[in-house]
Amino acid sequence: MQHHILLNLFAIFGVATAVIIICKFLKIRYIIGYLITGVLLSPNTSKYFSDMEEVEVYAEVGIILLLFTVGLEFSFSNLKRIKNYVLGGGAAQVFFTIFLTAGLIWLLMRPSIEESIFWGFLYALSSTAIVIKVLQDSNKINTPHGKFILAVLLFQDIMIVPLMLLTPIIAGQGDGSPVEALLWLIGKLALMGGLAYLLARFIIPYFLKTVMKVQSQEVFLIALVFLVTGIALLTEELGLSLALGAFIAGLIIAETEYHRMAISCFLPFRYVFMSFFFISMGMLLDWQIFTTDWVWIIFWFFFALLVKAVAGILAVKMMRLDWKTALAVGFSIAQIGEFSFVLAQSGLKYELISDNNYQIFLAVSILLMSITPFIVGKAEQIHPTFLKILKPKGHGG
Repeated sequence: MQHHILLNLFAIFGVATAVIIICKFLKIRYIIGYLITGVLLSPNTSKYFSDMEEVEVYAEVGIILLLFTVGLEFSFSNLKRIKNYVLGGGAAQVFFTIFLTAGLIWLLMRPSIEESIFWGFLYALSSTAIVIKVLQDSNKINTPHGKFILAVLLFQDIMIVPLMLLTPIIAGQGDGSPVEALLWLIGKLALMGGLAYLLARFIIPYFLKTVMKVQSQEVFLIALVFLVTGIALLTEELGLSLALGAFIAGLIIAETEYHRMAISCFLPFRYVFMSFFFISMGMLLDWQIFTTDWVWIIFWFFFALLVKAVAGILAVKMMRLDWKTALAVGFSIAQIGEFSFVLAQSGLKYELISDNNYQIFLAVSILLMSITPFIVGKAEQIHPTFLKILKPKGHGG
């Protein structure tokens, strides 16, 4: 019994290794392999993991570590270079997606306004991990559409936190009115912001400078883990999330003179954190949903693809860029993001979505992620393809 966690890690990474090797031969992206691993090890598939709560703990650990690395690599100097795209295009994409999704779902399905808005939250985020990796692998990160995609994903990464914090408010949880809950939340965030400023400006740089006197990378890494867990626990004490604390810890360390060393220490572990997260998400999926609700899965698959593509295209056109860039961006970010999984779990907790809709959402998300590498790789060919389709009609007669 004392080796319980060790046996679980042995099973998770052993199956993951075998699946990734097979995926490599079949030329399937590694992230899809992680999701397949999760489905194979799911309590809904095998008897190895029988406790779903244990799986959810693994998912929470994965998201905390993943959010820390996102914060760690969040560079304000990079943000300044594309700030117009981030603030203009990124904000437009997120709010267009929320508005279109919430409006269409309310018109089609007639759920409550709160549920409709929450579905907008889920659809607003795209997969930073998959899209950036494909852009980097194909050397397209510095193309016009690559820069815009990066800006949109950066804004989405910023929006993760407010969307997570707004979820219980739209669910009507907490004491008092929604306005009071929102004001109380803003007060907590202001307090956390003040503490984060003090830590970043005075305490953490001095602490890391002292640690560096030891001249040991191992001690530096241990100190980083201490800071991440400490700040995460602090945010939880304030009634916020552990994940928010991990993100703030990453941001604080990114602004110190030791951020490059911190990235070099954590970079080898980043893909372990990412694999842990995607595997745990796959473990939460009940594969039988594909046999019982396949019609709804197909419907929501195309709904999400088209709504997200349209919102992305509108955001690019609002910034007065050409149609080639607009189509490439729109379809490249037309998938569900990693952090939407975390929001979906909050939705379950606050009864904004049902168990069955949650399973459909997971299935649709995995399918969209599966086709994303192909779409992003062929993004520049979308505009010429549209022209070929439309040209005969324009010159006919």
